[in-house]
Amino acid sequence: MPPKLYWCQVPHCKASYQRKEHLRRHEAQHTQQHLRQCPACTQEFKRSDTLRRHMQNIHGMNEMPDIKHACAHCRKQKSRCQGGPPCKNCLRRGIHCSLERRVGAQQVDHRRDIARMSELPPIQPAKHDSDQEKHFISIYFNTFHPRWPFVHRGSFNDHEAPLLIKSMLVIGLWLSKERKARSKAIDLHNVLGSAIRQQTGAWDASIADASSTCKWPIATYQAILLHLIFAALYRGGGELDLDLKPSLAPADAELLERLIISCKKLGMLYYPNILQHYCDSILPGYTWVSVEEVKRFDLALFKVCGAFGISGKEEHRTGNFDGRIRACDLQFPPPRNTPLWNAVTKEEWESAATADMDRHSLDDPLPLQWISNSAEIVELIATGSPALL
Repeated sequence: MPPKLYWCQVPHCKASYQRKEHLRRHEAQHTQQHLRQCPACTQEFKRSDTLRRHMQNIHGMNEMPDIKHACAHCRKQKSRCQGGPPCKNCLRRGIHCSLERRVGAQQVDHRRDIARMSELPPIQPAKHDSDQEKHFISIYFNTFHPRWPFVHRGSFNDHEAPLLIKSMLVIGLWLSKERKARSKAIDLHNVLGSAIRQQTGAWDASIADASSTCKWPIATYQAILLHLIFAALYRGGGELDLDLKPSLAPADAELLERLIISCKKLGMLYYPNILQHYCDSILPGYTWVSVEEVKRFDLALFKVCGAFGISGKEEHRTGNFDGRIRACDLQFPPPRNTPLWNAVTKEEWESAATADMDRHSLDDPLPLQWISNSAEIVELIATGSPALL
């Protein structure tokens, strides 16, 4: 006599079990909502295929990672490890994570490979998901980059952080002026905004114990700044404040303030700290690109603050750091050798490279050349700051 079977009563389900407890456990799956969590940003999804697509598009992870094992540091501290690589705890502390490995395009510091490749910036084309993405990235560099040159084009390659690539892609899609492309830009912008805010523990130094010796998440900060610039392009600058300047939406304004405080707390506006971070490399090309990229990012951040009148708002303080940026905060020399910065091919690089590259020295931080010494003049220029594009 065949054993009695207990059939699932949910319509269209043909599952059956020999034991009632197995049936009850199965039926609970129909009524309970099981959410799958992304190991990189903790965003939750109802379906595994949606999670997998999110991980590929946002984090550049092509495989579902094994997150059952904690990294060595979290095991030692007996703290919960969110997986990675690297895990959030190690990323926040600026230490090496045992889970860290190359997964697709994901790297925390997307410049680390330059030191292992050559003194010249790599000139191979960036590797993206499709030729269509390459097209929109080229629009970014040809249209947006000349006015906001804080991502180094010459070393842009297939090892870039996915968050940065996607933020650049959003602007490229928008500036194409194609209706379908602009719709995709808005959708991707919203997804990135959610990811940025859900990962604040990984980049937001304003709410974490951080110092200038921590690893600087430059690629993430570049992506956040691009995200905020697009917010202005997309929404037309939001509303006008009392000074008749465009203002960001409250959530975006808070994000900008957190970014500013993080940069101040990490010491990214102070030239000796910038040199300390990058002058240990024996390759002048790597050092020069890294230092110049930080300076140009700082200036772009200052320009965005001026465009939105952030420097004229009431102070938003976290500890000893306020959420606005002024010319007196820019304690570093202006960018130099623009032809070298814009060099893309090996020939262009060799033609523009000079002894200027070897001038970075911890013993001579050039304080007399710092922008902060001309703060009043810079502020006057900034008050007539142009629109974002």
